[in-house]
Amino acid sequence: MKNFLIVAFALLAVLKVSAQTNFYVDGMLGDDANAGTSLGTAWKTIQKACNTATPNSVVQIKGGTYNENVVVNVSGTLGNDITIKNYLNEVVLIDGTGTEESTMLTVTNKNYLNFQNLIIQNLTVNDAQGILVETTGLNSSTGLSFKNITIKNINWTNNAETIPSETDNAQGFIAYGGNGGITNLTIDSCHLFNNILGFSEAMALDGNINGFTIRNCLIHDNTNIGIDIAGNYLVSSNPLTDCARNGVISNNICYKNISLYATSAGIYVDGGKNVVIEKNKCYENGWGIEVGCEEDGTTDSIIVKNNLIFNNEQAGLAVGGYNEGTTGQVLNCILRNNTFYQNNSLSDGTGEISMTKASTCIFENNIFYTNSQDVLMSVDNISPQEGNVFNYNCWFTPSNNPNNITVNWKASTYSTFSAYQAGTAQESNSIFSNPILNNPVLPIPNLHLESGGPCIDAGNPSTLISVGETDFDGNVRITANTIDMGGFEFNSTIGINNVLINASSFLVYPNPFSNSTTISTTTELKNASLKIYSILGQEIKEINNISGREIKLNKGNLIGGVYFYEFTQENKVISKGKLIVE
Repeated sequence: MKNFLIVAFALLAVLKVSAQTNFYVDGMLGDDANAGTSLGTAWKTIQKACNTATPNSVVQIKGGTYNENVVVNVSGTLGNDITIKNYLNEVVLIDGTGTEESTMLTVTNKNYLNFQNLIIQNLTVNDAQGILVETTGLNSSTGLSFKNITIKNINWTNNAETIPSETDNAQGFIAYGGNGGITNLTIDSCHLFNNILGFSEAMALDGNINGFTIRNCLIHDNTNIGIDIAGNYLVSSNPLTDCARNGVISNNICYKNISLYATSAGIYVDGGKNVVIEKNKCYENGWGIEVGCEEDGTTDSIIVKNNLIFNNEQAGLAVGGYNEGTTGQVLNCILRNNTFYQNNSLSDGTGEISMTKASTCIFENNIFYTNSQDVLMSVDNISPQEGNVFNYNCWFTPSNNPNNITVNWKASTYSTFSAYQAGTAQESNSIFSNPILNNPVLPIPNLHLESGGPCIDAGNPSTLISVGETDFDGNVRITANTIDMGGFEFNSTIGINNVLINASSFLVYPNPFSNSTTISTTTELKNASLKIYSILGQEIKEINNISGREIKLNKGNLIGGVYFYEFTQENKVISKGKLIVE
């Protein structure tokens, strides 16, 4: 036993002092015959690195354009990941111009890999794919992370106005979990835009994927759905595991994801299970958020909370399986504490909610502020629809007249709010009232609650929130045993000394921005300081001695991605927020 312990301690000592290996790629000066272990002996291609890198290593790629279709043939191990990233802050472009394959980056049956700070672009071919993650046979995959990856111009055709058929497809990021499945998948601070997708999506997880996170991403100006969480498509042969599940979609911005042939959502769950969708901003899409089910089977236990959803072409929220030819339906979902503002910009009578085959779903603590049609919602006369509950919501129309509204509820149409309540036996604790929002003006409304509004402390007092749950701004969701309606808590503070989050008085526009943005405030600043941080928490920039109500921030040397800003005044943090650089 004594000898065994000596050997064990010796092995632990060796593991503790083992150093991480650095490999280098230089497309201009490198050579794949080199050792790859220094800048002077760098490899020439990313493919060489993806054939050779070893566990507990970092592949650092010099800036430049790499015309490659990369297939990853290495894996890390638990605690010994392989990271593939840019060198320092240099810009690395993996460019499909002139390449012959349909996928730019392929990861099949691999584990413990981190991809960071890469741009994947310019591939036009039918079935084009920016990134493909998959498992085949009984093989599995775990521990994959994609952070600050830009995917653009992945197209099935060069003409975005061409109406596609079902065989016309392109995908920015696609993950297929086969029988062995994918676990522990993270997509963080990625930017997907200007992709011509046909019948596919900008980002999609499909099949046997158990445990995922999609956060801080910017997804816009794509010709179909922004984020899609799918199931029931026979990607896995086992119906019980043939769905993406147990995931979180948070703090993403999805806008202008518009299809020419159907209504496309900013965020769509189609067959997924046990998914939380929280603190996202969805606007100018087809639907804002859709929880649907297109194939035989169910979409189950989806929680949509603390989101801002405004100015989408049709309803802000679509719920239910819509095809009478399938058994697909939505079950057991909770849709609460969201703020919906002037959706259905096409003015086709859809309203703020469109519901089809859905049962045992709860809609509560939401704010629904319609456009000038004064249409609250449309519920199709389609079965099954059982056990759904609408309550503790705030409804409002620009006409401010509860006796001049429209609710299309199955076979009935209600023209007054009281008739809707009585006829449906819903909304007994709901109100029709102006929520009094800070500055609800399109295109980017400020939807914070103002003092004295009827939504403050008016949510369901029995609301159960998750551990550590916060509102859209990151503030405490329940205070003094009360919860507000909508995506924001009024006048919340974070429980850290000398920190006051006062985001309601700050407006950043445009955000995202490509050249510059303006941060304005209703509160006069005096000798304030502004700090900009990277997604890793590194301070990038500091501006001092700020006074007045407005500051213009130039892009400067900020590369595309997600950043955070922090205003301080008199040694107190007075505002924090997110900046998106295109």
